[in-house]
Amino acid sequence: MKQVFIKPAEGIYTSPYGMRSGSMHYGVDIANSSSNVPVHASAAGVINKAVGGCSNNGSIGNTCNGGYGNYVIVRHSINGKTYDTPYAHLQSISVSVGQTVNQGDKIGVMGNSGSSTGQHVHFEIYEKARVSQSEAVDPMPYLNGDKPTVNYHTYDGTWATITITQKANVFKKVGYEIIGQLEAGGKYKVYGQREYAADGTLFYNVGSGYVHHAYGTIANHHATVTSTINTYSSPNGAIKRQLAPGTYKVHAAKDGWYNLGAEWVKADQVLVTKN
Repeated sequence: MKQVFIKPAEGIYTSPYGMRSGSMHYGVDIANSSSNVPVHASAAGVINKAVGGCSNNGSIGNTCNGGYGNYVIVRHSINGKTYDTPYAHLQSISVSVGQTVNQGDKIGVMGNSGSSTGQHVHFEIYEKARVSQSEAVDPMPYLNGDKPTVNYHTYDGTWATITITQKANVFKKVGYEIIGQLEAGGKYKVYGQREYAADGTLFYNVGSGYVHHAYGTIANHHATVTSTINTYSSPNGAIKRQLAPGTYKVHAAKDGWYNLGAEWVKADQVLVTKN
């Protein structure tokens, strides 16, 4: 199991998520009186907002940038789900919109801008793209490692699983020579897919043989990229481009590589989860 989000700065928690002095506090505050305390990306992602222009001399009720002061929002794609994490009251910002960041990368310096009474970072988590502050959730279950945690798949040549929806014949070769049957409800690893030459019907390789596509539902594995990596035209082929952090559907696996659609990545450079 791997913890997905980390504490974004060194310091002590001074204010939790929840009601505070009659109003809702939608995140957690982390304070540190040292100079130039770095604030880090809690997880890999892309900078969605980087808004500055506020004095580092905040006060309660200060409305600069809606009270957030200088702030950054990082957008994350984790196991196919979007998360946003804002970091507020910064002294300075070290990133720009559209920039990819790895977990732990510096995004700014802890400060006292906006509606603030001392040096700290206000940290929030949204379980989707942020629209309204009222949609923020308590960050502490994430920072404590309670959620989301992930079981990563060890490379074994599979790229999906198939759940059998009705009793299905297993063929030794694509489209002929029945060698067994699979009962409805069973779940099996998928090693590949092939088309029946006679009519183009799709069959899935489940290790012991081939199953007609109509007798099951496929759930593709997903590959999470945590830092920028190269993609390739084929396993051991030419470099195509650089791939930003994010989560991508897996379409094939071969010889220690995963196919993400139109390109291949090395299996040891991604974290893959089964669905």
